[in-house]
Amino acid sequence: MNSFLLNRALGSVSSNTFLVAQTTRLVHNIEPAPGIRFSSLRARRRNESRGDTTPSDDEHEPKEDEIAHNSGVNCLAIDKFEGRYMLSGGADPTIHLWDLESRGSELNHVHRSRALVSKSSHPDAHTHAITSLSIYPFDPEPSTIFSTAYDGTLKLSALQSPAITPVHTFKLECTPYAHSFSSQPGSTLLVAVATSDQAVRLVDLRSGLAAHGLPGHNAAVLSVDWAPHRPHLLASGSVDNRVIIFDVRRGGHNSAIATLDMDDPVGLAAPGSVPATSFEPRPAFSRHARAHNGAVTGVRWTTNGTHLVTTGQDSRIRVWDAASGANTLVHFGPRVRNSTSSYLAERAPLVLPKGIMAPGHETLLWPNFHEQDDRGEIFMFELRDGTFIKRLRVPGIATGSQARGRSSALSAARINDLAWRGNGGSGEGLELFSAHGDGTIRTWVSREPEGEPTEEEEAALADRKRKRDVLDEIYQGFLEP
Repeated sequence: MNSFLLNRALGSVSSNTFLVAQTTRLVHNIEPAPGIRFSSLRARRRNESRGDTTPSDDEHEPKEDEIAHNSGVNCLAIDKFEGRYMLSGGADPTIHLWDLESRGSELNHVHRSRALVSKSSHPDAHTHAITSLSIYPFDPEPSTIFSTAYDGTLKLSALQSPAITPVHTFKLECTPYAHSFSSQPGSTLLVAVATSDQAVRLVDLRSGLAAHGLPGHNAAVLSVDWAPHRPHLLASGSVDNRVIIFDVRRGGHNSAIATLDMDDPVGLAAPGSVPATSFEPRPAFSRHARAHNGAVTGVRWTTNGTHLVTTGQDSRIRVWDAASGANTLVHFGPRVRNSTSSYLAERAPLVLPKGIMAPGHETLLWPNFHEQDDRGEIFMFELRDGTFIKRLRVPGIATGSQARGRSSALSAARINDLAWRGNGGSGEGLELFSAHGDGTIRTWVSREPEGEPTEEEEAALADRKRKRDVLDEIYQGFLEP
């Protein structure tokens, strides 16, 4: 980094190049911050005993009560405008609002719930475990949130601290596992919901209707995500092992325009670009195409929409070229786990936003999941080539034979969701939050390491890159006609 500082001072590198080099270094140095905690339990107990559901800010509560939810934390959401507020949804079922700016730059701090909604605080609140959360992306100050739960509803709530007030309920008559709202300026104001009724349900915020569905899957849909570059496209992953791309401008079965096939490393060729004698292009949509050899638990677009990342219960993470639908054959190694769960739920990777890493070195984070031997691990990979960067471990989690055979549904090792914040106050400004089965929210911050990378470390990185380049050349040689 000292060489970058010198080159930047001399003007030989641009400000953007310098920024990306610095943020890349910081991402690679994210570490757990056990001193940063989230607490709502004691405040809720004390206030409910008085008949008051307003959270308290008592800074002298004991550490054993510093949990965010009475039971597991299922999902997290951070507002995309300023990144100041975070929502958490639990199996309690409650929704809490946290002000991430209340901590400043301290690495020892207890966040207190700023607003909450529960069955006891509002008659229209969710009655079953929360499955997904999001914040309306077009408000500078968060004021509207969306939430789904196992009670078969999608709720639109107003955020008016110190209360979260449900204002409208969409009854879906099925179990919603996840939802997605397009953040494109030309958004259609539709909320896409992954449900148990084998269709992606579309909730129209203008009309208040939730009847329109996108057929195509033949089993429960677990994950859905709008394309960041096309306001009318969305991807869905299902228990039927398939990933389908929908165009919401079309109706009925015509809305399913493409499927991803794990056996197709070439993708859809443009008409006339390849001689018919050498290549037979597959149809864009096929009911026989499979993206994974197991239920697809997560689909996520990269920020610029060039690639789609999917995860399945075959313990595979796959990266697809969004333009052609080709399987890029990126291999993330045998350490990835995503075992069958006792209940259906979305489990998706976290793809870091555009601009943090250098082009071609996009990074994803994966919370490893193995129901019988969960070790509380988060893996960091390069998205384009599958290079393993780092393993993050939850502090205090038993590993190996000590951890085998126990239920992980309510343990700290079970990581249900990840949320990224790129403008945090502690460490060097980059923060990661993880939702855990024991009701805690844990924080991971970037810390500038002492000294420069050793020559051995730099040589190892260069050697891995050289080997990958050789494999790429061999692979491209097979594809040439």
